[in-house]
Amino acid sequence: MRPITFLPPVAQKPVPSRWACVDASVTCRRCHHEWPDGDPAYQMACRGCGAPAGQPCCRPEGGNERVCFQRDQDARRAGLLIPCEGLSWDGRHDKPLTLSLSHSSDARAVLSGAPPARRFAA
Repeated sequence: MRPITFLPPVAQKPVPSRWACVDASVTCRRCHHEWPDGDPAYQMACRGCGAPAGQPCCRPEGGNERVCFQRDQDARRAGLLIPCEGLSWDGRHDKPLTLSLSHSSDARAVLSGAPPARRFAA
């Protein structure tokens, strides 16, 4: 009879990591307003998840291709963003970062559950 051996616990799968440039041009999907120098909300630190200015949000559950509500709210109060004129119940713009699988010199790591955009995937 062989002794029973227990395998070590399997590590949880890491949240998928993608790359995004916070300085890249972004357009609201609702009102089509464009920011050629990137989302102005990234100029501020995030109260919601603690991400520093110039970095994507860092919620551990993923979905960080969009900024936290608090960061958008602070940017609107500071006058960096205007309310969205599109169909939005809270006046927020829908401006997700474009994700990529490949790392470039100006890209930041983004924890996301979303797949990368097909036209930019490498």
